[in-house]
Formats: sequence, structure tokens, C-alpha cells
Amino acid sequence: MIYNSIEFKANPFSYRLEFNSRITLVRGDSATGKTYLYQMLEDLKMIDKFRAIKLFNYKSDDFHSELKECRNRFIVIDNADILLDDEDRKFINFEKSNQYMLFLRNCDGLNLSMESFTVLEEHAYTVTLKRELVMP
Repeated sequence: MIYNSIEFKANPFSYRLEFNSRITLVRGDSATGKTYLYQMLEDLKMIDKFRAIKLFNYKSDDFHSELKECRNRFIVIDNADILLDDEDRKFINFEKSNQYMLFLRNCDGLNLSMESFTVLEEHAYTVTLKRELVMP
């Protein structure tokens, strides 16, 4: 794991993101803060502690080839449903040096655990990743 947690403040919110899996899916409806979080990570990656963050979205040039060059990175992909193809999914499954946070609904072709499925949750201005699947 590159990061077990990422914590930062972006007034008025505090973010406390804890990761229990090498691949974390952040799911949820539109307007729940996923793209806003992505934008906050664009600024955060400028801090030495968070230099391992690599961001991709629909504006990324040469996404497929750039992804395959990544090693020892915390890779965040916004709108992953429209970006990922079968080769990308295979790379994510087998390139174990990377950690992934994917804003994604369709998880077909990815090797995931129950800890992989999360949603953004906000309570009292603190944003966390809440596990979506919980054992009864």
C-alpha cells in the first residue's frame, strides 16, 4: 500500500480517507463530491508527502500508455467508467506496486474484495470513505 490513509483540510471540510484495499472504488450518485475530491487531490499532490499521487481523467492525454508507465504510485482515475478498457483493467489487477482509487460504477474485470467498495460520506464537515458492502 502506498497510503493507508490520506488526511487534509479544505475548508470547511476535513478529509479522512482510509484505505483497506489496494484497489478502492469510490461509487455514488452524481453531485456527491467525487470530482471535487479529485480536484482537491490535484493540489495535494504538490506536497512532498503526497508526490506518489498520479491523477487521470477524461482530459488526460495518452491515458492508456501513461497508466502502463506507472509504478509505485497512488493512481486516481475520475470517470473511470469511460476511460478504462480491458487492457487497463488487466494492468490494474496485475501491477501490484500501484495503489488505485477509482471513481467507477462498473467493476467488471477487476479483482476486488469487499473492502474495495466505498462511497463518500460527509458528517459534521468531515468526509470519509464508508464501506459500501458490509457483512451482516
